[in-house]
Amino acid sequence: LGGEGEEMLRVFNEMIWEGRAWPFEEEFGWERFKGYFLSHAAFAVRTKDTNELVAFFYIKPNYPGRCSHICNGGFITVPSFRRLGACRLMGTTYLRLAPLLGYRSSCFNLVFASNPSLSLWRSLGFQQAGILKKAARLKGDDHLTDAFIMTYDFDDIK
Repeated sequence: LGGEGEEMLRVFNEMIWEGRAWPFEEEFGWERFKGYFLSHAAFAVRTKDTNELVAFFYIKPNYPGRCSHICNGGFITVPSFRRLGACRLMGTTYLRLAPLLGYRSSCFNLVFASNPSLSLWRSLGFQQAGILKKAARLKGDDHLTDAFIMTYDFDDIK
C-alpha cells in the first residue's frame, strides 16, 4: 500500500490519540496496523478531484471458526472530512459488500454512547443487542462511558 497505508496509519493513530472512539491507548506501528486493520478486506474513500484520502474502513470476521460468518467493521473518517457524509457512505457500502464477501450478519462490539456514529448505525437498521455499562475510559471524560453492541442481520436487506 505504500503511501496510502502510511497515511491510513497516521490517521488511525490520530484517532487513538484523540481517545474518544477506539479502545486502544497506544499508537500502532506499521506491522500491528497491517495485522489489525488491513488483515482482510479494507477500503479507502478518496476525493474524485484531488484523490485525497477522506475515510477508510475494514470488513473482517468478528469471531473465528464456526462463528466467522459474523463480520465486524471499523470506520475512520479523516478529521477534516467529518460531518460531510463519509461515514454514511462507508456504512451503506459496508451493508452491500459484507454479504458479497460471504458474511451473514454483523456485530459491532463497542459503539461508545458518546460516539456520533451511534445514530447513523441505528438509521441504517442496526439493532442494539446489548449494553456494556462503564465500558470505556474515554479521554477528557471524568466518568466511564457505556458502549453498545450493535448487530445487523444481512437477511434483512431487501
